[in-house]
Amino acid sequence: MPTISPGYKGFAKSYFRYSLTLRSSTQWSNRLAALRVLDHALCAEGLDGQVYKATHDIFSKACLVISKGYQAETAVKIAGQLAEISKFLVENDLCQMKTAWVNPLKKPNDLGIRIGAEADKAREKKLPSKEAIEALAYIFQTPESAAEVFVTSTLALMYCFPQRINEVVRLPYNCEVEEDDEQKPHYGLREPGSKGFDDSVRWIVPTMEPVARAAIKNLKDASSEARKVALWYEKNPDKVYLVPEFEYLREKTYVTQDEVGAILYGKLKPMKSWCNAEKVGIVIPKHYSFVDVERVVLGKLPKDIFQTSPALKYSESLFIVRRFELDATLNAYACIVDRISHGEITARLGSSGSATSIFEKRGFNEVDGTVIDMRSHQARHYLNTLAQANGASQLDIAMWSGRADPSQNSVYDHVTPGEILTKTKAIAVAAGSQLFSGVTEIPKVRVVAHRDDATGKLITGTAHATLYGMCRHDYASSPCQIHRDCLNCHEHVCVKGNTVKLENIRRLRNETEVLLTKAEAAEQQSKHGASRWVVHQRKTLIHCEQLLSILENPAISDGALVALTEIRSASRFEQVGFLRQEKLEQPKRNKLLEKMKNAKN
Repeated sequence: MPTISPGYKGFAKSYFRYSLTLRSSTQWSNRLAALRVLDHALCAEGLDGQVYKATHDIFSKACLVISKGYQAETAVKIAGQLAEISKFLVENDLCQMKTAWVNPLKKPNDLGIRIGAEADKAREKKLPSKEAIEALAYIFQTPESAAEVFVTSTLALMYCFPQRINEVVRLPYNCEVEEDDEQKPHYGLREPGSKGFDDSVRWIVPTMEPVARAAIKNLKDASSEARKVALWYEKNPDKVYLVPEFEYLREKTYVTQDEVGAILYGKLKPMKSWCNAEKVGIVIPKHYSFVDVERVVLGKLPKDIFQTSPALKYSESLFIVRRFELDATLNAYACIVDRISHGEITARLGSSGSATSIFEKRGFNEVDGTVIDMRSHQARHYLNTLAQANGASQLDIAMWSGRADPSQNSVYDHVTPGEILTKTKAIAVAAGSQLFSGVTEIPKVRVVAHRDDATGKLITGTAHATLYGMCRHDYASSPCQIHRDCLNCHEHVCVKGNTVKLENIRRLRNETEVLLTKAEAAEQQSKHGASRWVVHQRKTLIHCEQLLSILENPAISDGALVALTEIRSASRFEQVGFLRQEKLEQPKRNKLLEKMKNAKN
């Protein structure tokens, strides 16, 4: 797309800065793309820079350019930014439109589609193949170059727990964390956060601990020489680093061509062409000034290596190499270092990269004979899918993945229909369900019935299932008054013989015992509100024990409805009614007591 037109540039710069001030974003490129597309649409209509003449048609044409020029997911985001520009123009009376333009593009809703050829193709694209994982493991065990060490060690760490590659390449040298919790050791990595998640220690499951330790050791060994160079420059920012055997060159005023090679590459090597390219002139016959060579080398160093307090010093980084060390076709500098970017790792994983992939170099192919083409983010999708398939909670998956919003888990869920069916069968069998047993007889729906305490009339009504039984509450009149605190509610009914719900009550009793102990400890420390929790947990524990004594009694037949008595109603209306009834009946009780007293006398 052409550059922004001169007449439009002022508006674009002002809006960009203003919008970022109001709502900052790490994906500012989408906002910039929307501005450029709008400029393109204005120019196509002969309205160069005249943003005040923007109409709905112009915004729609800009949206058409977006939909054709970007992938579906990216196009939706850029079009959303375009709608924000339209809204800004309308709200501030900067255009002739009276209403804001609405983004017609919708986010592709393919997350819930799991069946069919298209779903299988999308799943394969997001997940690594079996051949790719096996090839990666083999190269990890038998690396033949520094590039293979860094690439395979990076991916090995990414398969230890879900993470982003930009987090891995920012790991510090002292990232390993070891703790003993109740005589059980834990091993993890202290990792920088991203996308709304803070820096944190990411614990590694025991089965992957040896892999993580080996990967960290490989990275430490491979980056050791570069860290020495970086540490030198942090302490000596105005002096070139020399390998120990050529340290004597620092005392010389003039150096030969071969000695220039010793400065640059750590070995005697004629460097006439380099001196000519860098305009290092001959001072005396066949000799160059050491100071001139030093000046050129210092000028080639990364600028942030001299910062006094960067987020991560070069000497403390795991992902640091001597310049060109990852390129097998070039000689690596002995006196210049660089950080390794995530792009240098991903470029060596697939055919889309600028470098030859490690799989192509070693001759590893997919089943169909094509060269393995891997992407770093597939590891994150793979581990999230394993967690989803094995029943991990959404909160645990989000925390494990370093994700701030659990709703984003669905993007990484690629469980197949067969896996879902197998898991559902296992759950159904464990719960005693007849769903997969071939039984066609449908159990009858149970209707809960009870008698009115005042009139003795039988009252029937429908009930909905709870974790522990059934609830008789009429939701047409009011919502739940006690937030599903079922065992402390007079409207709750249990069914004798339901093993799943019986186990839920047992689990609640065990959890309540723990909570009661903690509440009592807090009460002893005079913490505010602790006494109320003690009362509540004791009441819950008593009700659990009462129900278990009945539901576990073999003398009571299965199917019997069990409800605890003397539980106070949660409804405020019913409580008022009971109090009113007690007040009305109190005079009758007083008269009766008076008669009994007189008769006794």
